[in-house]
Amino acid sequence: MSRWRWLSCGYAALVAAGIGYFLWDVPVQVSDSYGNLVTASQGTLGSLVSSEFHQRAYLRPFLWGLIRVVLDLSRGHYFEWFRGWHIAQIGVLIVLFLRLVRPSTWSGAAAVPIGLAALIGMHTFAGTVQEAFPINTFMTVLICAFAAADLALGPHALWRDVAAAAIFVFAALTVESGLLIGVVFIAAYLVGARGVSRVGIGLQLSLIAAYFVLRFAILHVGSPGLEERPSGFGLSSLSPNELVARFGSNPLPFYAYNVVSSWLTVFLSEPRGGTWGFTRSLLRGEPSPAALVNVMASLLGSFVLGLYAWRRRSDWRARRFDRADQLVLIFIVVAAANGVLSYGYTKDVILSPAGAFFAVALAVASQHFLESIGTMPSRRAAAAIVMVAVLSTTWSFRAIGAHLGLRGSAAALRGEWAFVDLWLERKSQVPTDPFALALKRRLEDDAVRRHPLRPMLAGRWMQWFSE
Repeated sequence: MSRWRWLSCGYAALVAAGIGYFLWDVPVQVSDSYGNLVTASQGTLGSLVSSEFHQRAYLRPFLWGLIRVVLDLSRGHYFEWFRGWHIAQIGVLIVLFLRLVRPSTWSGAAAVPIGLAALIGMHTFAGTVQEAFPINTFMTVLICAFAAADLALGPHALWRDVAAAAIFVFAALTVESGLLIGVVFIAAYLVGARGVSRVGIGLQLSLIAAYFVLRFAILHVGSPGLEERPSGFGLSSLSPNELVARFGSNPLPFYAYNVVSSWLTVFLSEPRGGTWGFTRSLLRGEPSPAALVNVMASLLGSFVLGLYAWRRRSDWRARRFDRADQLVLIFIVVAAANGVLSYGYTKDVILSPAGAFFAVALAVASQHFLESIGTMPSRRAAAAIVMVAVLSTTWSFRAIGAHLGLRGSAAALRGEWAFVDLWLERKSQVPTDPFALALKRRLEDDAVRRHPLRPMLAGRWMQWFSE
């Protein structure tokens, strides 16, 4: 392994350790985790998984199966196991990121920090480190997506076809965005990757079709409707009743808006959740410094990707793709499919696969851009160096913001435990059985006594890192 790859691995290890350190401060949640843990503890693993095939709007049996497995393994050490699992997921994701970008030159190693800053700092990634159910299912899908790309870009072997099918089934039955795993394999095949054979791709298509038949024709699970949740539209957010009143007779314009918004947010960081918040604040003359940094970072990153595509256009038209081309094109296809998958409602974390592949594509495109600086005239080279400095700085600000977001999340979630009894009473979820009561006491003790909150950071300077 070259020294540049060793340096990249060392830097990536520091990034993973930094995220893990801040993540270890976040207690197991009341809102999204306690009730799910109680539900997962009931009955047998088989009955829990099978019951998920009869839900009204979701088909996520493996999500619940994984929660139950980790719950049983924890043997009462809930915080250590569930938070440790989350930290391990971060480590696996970063290892897979390095396997995809494969830095072996000075330019590749220099591009790794930019790519990792984009991976951690992307707004679509925030939910994968700040939310858990109590296992973050979206992080599971990201790992599966990177693993799928790694399988597809390697040399063909029969076991890769089998592994590809297994990864798709696991991801698709964990959360709906797991369907994008099939998109990764198909996109990779279309741009010349043959790690998964034609037979394997045919199997992927069959599994995708089987999923839709199972969901809609056999189980009649359906999909979330307009009345499920509020959603952003334009410069504001609409309640479920407002969505039904405006789009109930013809939801197609709303669905089209969600798809376009989902595409734009990956490249521009605007809109967020369907709401053009930065634009609204700009019109009011009070833009958030952090939002300005976010948009600038995304614009520069998208510019680097666009420039890479423009320079490679002749080879692409001739269907000559190297590994960097394949990664960029896989990102483009995944982003398009992820946007379509978000037609019902758009949310940052749902777009995390597209955001993660944006980071991979940005890393390889940045490497190409850095290599090209040496051939530029002096003035253009100076301008390019300044642009790289601004690009890396803005994405670094976003990555720092992700760490600060974890500290803020840790404080907010401890606040939930401080008023847990009132919260459960308001939700009509007051525990009565012995396991639920013991679980509440243990998690509350973990959040308040065993892992107390570290000092919070404050100051006007934080407005550049968090909105």
